[in-house]
Amino acid sequence: MRPKCSAIWTYFNEVDDQTVRCNLCNQTYSRKGRGTSGLRSHLQSRHKTEYTEYEKCDAASKKAEVEKKRKCTEETSLQLVKRQVTLQESLMKHQCWDSSHEKSRELDKLICEMIALQDLPFNFIEGIGFRRFVQAAQPKYDLKKRQYYTSHLCNYVYPKLYEKIKNLIKDLEYVSFTTDIWTEPGAGVSLLSFTVHGINDGFKRVSLLLKCVTLEERHTGDLVAQKLDEILEEWDIPRQKLHAMVRDGGSNMKRAARISQIDDIDCTLHQLQLCVRSALASNEHFSTLLAKCKQIATHFNHSITGQKELNA
Repeated sequence: MRPKCSAIWTYFNEVDDQTVRCNLCNQTYSRKGRGTSGLRSHLQSRHKTEYTEYEKCDAASKKAEVEKKRKCTEETSLQLVKRQVTLQESLMKHQCWDSSHEKSRELDKLICEMIALQDLPFNFIEGIGFRRFVQAAQPKYDLKKRQYYTSHLCNYVYPKLYEKIKNLIKDLEYVSFTTDIWTEPGAGVSLLSFTVHGINDGFKRVSLLLKCVTLEERHTGDLVAQKLDEILEEWDIPRQKLHAMVRDGGSNMKRAARISQIDDIDCTLHQLQLCVRSALASNEHFSTLLAKCKQIATHFNHSITGQKELNA
C-alpha cells in the first residue's frame, strides 16, 4: 500500500483495497474509486466538528507543502547560480588575455625590447626557465612562440627604431663611419659592419651601428664597395655629409673606399697593434721568452693538477 498523505486518514482506516472503516462511528464504507472525496463527504455530514478540524489541518498541510516547494525551488536556483559563478570565475582565472589586450600588447613590446637591447637569441623565450617565470609573474599573459616576436620586431619595432635613428643622423652635420669584416665561428659566416659616428649640436658624441650584413662571396673590394653603397642608400646618407671611412689595412678595404669615392684613413689602434706585433717578432730573445711564457700558460690552463700545485 502507498503511504497516506491526506489528513483525512486521521479519521479512517483502510480495511482492504475496496473498503474503509470510520474511526468515529465504526461504520464500514465501500471505496471503489479509491479516492478521498467520499470520506470527506461522510465526515462533513456525520461528524461536523471533526470535519472543521480536518479543514484547518488540511489547509495548514497544503500551505506547508507549498512553502516547502518554494524553498526548495529557491535553494536549487541559488545553488545553480553559485555553481555557475564559481565555474565562470574558475574559467576566467585560467583564461589568458587576448592578443589585442592592452596589457598583453605592452608585455609583447617589452619582451621584444629585451631581446633587442640585450642581444638575446630568439630561442631564449622558448626556454623552460623563462616560461615558468612568465607564468608565475602573470598567468593571464599568453607567451607566444619565437616566430611571433621575430615578426613583431621586424614589422613593428624596427620601423620605429629606423625612423628614430634617421632623425638622429639628420641632426649631424657630418658623419664618419667605421667598417670591418670578421668571421663568426658559431654561425660560420663572414660579416661586414657599418657604424656611424658624429657630434650633435649639443657637442655630444653619437655612435650608431646601422648594419651588419653577411658576405657569402669572396671579400673583394668591389663586393665591399657594393655593400657600402647599399647601406648609405638605405639610410639616406648623402655623400657630401661623409667625412671619412675608418678601416683596417686590408687591400680590399682600400679598394672599396676608392671605388665608392670615400675619403678613408687607417684605424690608429689597428696600426698600433701591427707595430707591436712587428716589434715583438723582430726581437729574437723576446720571441723566445714569449714562446716559453705561452707554453707555461698553456700547461697550467690544460692541467687541473698543475693548477692545484701552482695555487698551493
